Amino acid sequence: MHQRVLTNESPYHRQIYRRPRLQSQDPGRRVLTETDTKTNISRKFTKFDFDSVLTIRTSKGSKKFKPQRFEAKPIKTEVDSDLETYQRMVLAKMKEKNILPKQRSLSNATPQQKSQDRYASLDSQNRINNKQTQNVHPKILWDMSEEEWQQFGDRFPQHFEKKKLLGRGGFSLVWLGEHKRTKEKFAIKQILSTNTHQSHMKEIWFGIHFFQDGQPKQQFTSFPGSKNLVRFLTYDIKPQDTWIFQEICGESLGNQLYDLKGKNINNERMYKLTHKPLYNTFRKDLTELKKLIRELAQALDLLQDQRIVHSDLKTENILVKKIKNENDLHELTQVKLIDYGSSFPFDDLKQFSMATPEYMCPEILNYILYENQMNYRPCLMKYLRNYKKPWVIDVWSLGCVVLEIISGIPLWMSLKTIVTKNGKEVIDYGLFAVKGRVFDKIIDRQMEVIQNLDSYIDKNYSGLKIDNQTRFILKEMLNLDPEKRLSPKQIVEYLSTKKEHLITQ
Repeated sequence: MHQRVLTNESPYHRQIYRRPRLQSQDPGRRVLTETDTKTNISRKFTKFDFDSVLTIRTSKGSKKFKPQRFEAKPIKTEVDSDLETYQRMVLAKMKEKNILPKQRSLSNATPQQKSQDRYASLDSQNRINNKQTQNVHPKILWDMSEEEWQQFGDRFPQHFEKKKLLGRGGFSLVWLGEHKRTKEKFAIKQILSTNTHQSHMKEIWFGIHFFQDGQPKQQFTSFPGSKNLVRFLTYDIKPQDTWIFQEICGESLGNQLYDLKGKNINNERMYKLTHKPLYNTFRKDLTELKKLIRELAQALDLLQDQRIVHSDLKTENILVKKIKNENDLHELTQVKLIDYGSSFPFDDLKQFSMATPEYMCPEILNYILYENQMNYRPCLMKYLRNYKKPWVIDVWSLGCVVLEIISGIPLWMSLKTIVTKNGKEVIDYGLFAVKGRVFDKIIDRQMEVIQNLDSYIDKNYSGLKIDNQTRFILKEMLNLDPEKRLSPKQIVEYLSTKKEHLITQ
């Protein structure tokens, strides 16, 4: 049998609690004081100490038992229901008169209340975002073009969730994916399995060659450049798509350098280019630019040791991480080379596939024209007679990246670009850009720029003033004669000294 006890509260907050009837001689009895957190009213009541063991004596002997726990639960009365109805009526009338109840001020709230409010707000916003996301077509949600939507659709690996579109290429998209159970994030590259260049197979071949279980193979750990290649984790080949799983790195160098916004002026498409804060660091501290060159040269040194060519080195295929120092300048903390879909063994040039032409060396562009019986340059054919150094293709591309940074405009920008120089807006183009990307015209443009390289370096839009050391390295990387181009090892050694003459191997 149970006893009912009424609390000493106001009639409108009366609640009934149940507890066992206790005898004063019971050994488990004790008196406690408890504060009701809802009504903030103190009261005294008795209850069992449930950790004690009671002994019951009967005519048949004594028996020990441990009483079961009893939780006192409030019972809602009719008064409570009437009060809730009244509160709803008052709130409705206040809304009719545009009188809102006073909200709790965060300054007066307890830390626990602040935390509850913050998480409730975040949870509410997440529900709104999820609801909005569910109602948006994936093509619009991920900002995909009609062609991309037709090719890639909304497919994704099982057990993974799309979070963000990180980048795009000619035959691929790169997604930020999260495992639904472990919540671990990956960079997941979606490559069309039917692409004619077989870039997915090259990507897998490159990854398997240098990595095992997501880490550089033991024989490559002695090379500093092993940390400058994005880590290949695993792959999954499907009939429509090949999925390449890689580590998540920073943002592309191109996105860290420029902000390009297109607009129509007098019915003509133009782009407004704005330099980002990383440029300010390069202007004030040239050592950060040299660090970038050295890190990339280390990666190329590892590749040339294996006689492998990346062949698509450009600002969009370089990922960097940076932090701000005490001088409000950015320091590069990580430089990684990505996108192995155009890589090939140097000893088998027939496996060479098209890359970004503005970053390709002139002798290779000329060779493609020659093979296709197009308008090639005979003067460049001599450079292929003794083509034995595996780094010459990638070193030229590295020189193009450095030249682009100094120039201040992407090399491929063939549309009119508005850029600021000395406080005035001017219109110009990328140094190697030609309309239609015609190879023979790109070659002509490359040769013209290289022959007048000092002039183009000094008349840049970036505001960079490079020293003699950087100037010399750049000119030797962009030498028209492949035999005279610096090797990656020479670049690293040269940047490690203060001498201004070439350090030979």
